[in-house]
Amino acid sequence: MITHETMDTFTFEWVICIAIVSTTVYLLVNLPNYFWWAKNPNYPKFLGGALLINLLIENAYSWWLGNWHLQDNLPLHLCGISGVFAIILLFRYNAILANLLFYWGTTGGIHSLLTPEFDLGAQGYFYYGYFISHGGLIMTTFFIIQHNNYKPDKQSWLRAFMLIQLAVLAIGAFDWATGSNYMYLLAPPIVENPLIVGKWPWYILVFEGLAMVHFLLLYGIFHWKTLFKKPANLLTIW
Repeated sequence: MITHETMDTFTFEWVICIAIVSTTVYLLVNLPNYFWWAKNPNYPKFLGGALLINLLIENAYSWWLGNWHLQDNLPLHLCGISGVFAIILLFRYNAILANLLFYWGTTGGIHSLLTPEFDLGAQGYFYYGYFISHGGLIMTTFFIIQHNNYKPDKQSWLRAFMLIQLAVLAIGAFDWATGSNYMYLLAPPIVENPLIVGKWPWYILVFEGLAMVHFLLLYGIFHWKTLFKKPANLLTIW
């Protein structure tokens, strides 16, 4: 398996990277507000195409280096799955995928940018591709909110949490069968993050609780008045 590399938070390098990603995300999301050519229906497809090309280049570069492995290069981390959703959404909006991107992609993207762990290493293009792909998650989320009038459905946080359990089961089985560590289900991330607590399997249980908290917080941005109401019947949330 490929050796992961990390970047310390609040270093000069980290600050520069976050500043560049934040500025780029802001500009790409807001260009349609100021320029006629960015109002073209093909503009989001251009953004989706850029994210798709980045994904293809990462895989091609890994293959060229002789480092492409089934255990490392498939988009089966939470951010990788969300990245595929982001590409699809920019080509064609879909409410179900928008909900999943909002919760999965925003949570994974923010933490991946705050505490970078380069799962393909930081050699050459991988360094830039990491920030393109994770910044792309945040960019796509803001884009669909601003330009597709996205708003999370009521109780969508719970559906997103339940669906992530299915992803954990499927990808966990794949990890076990292939010796992979997608979604960090067999070993914790190596990055310094205070939210990574305990060894296997305890840190996974902490991740589960934190995922629910993050999803609730994101849901609360749009539906904060409903958070303290009586919970919906689980049989009716779908």
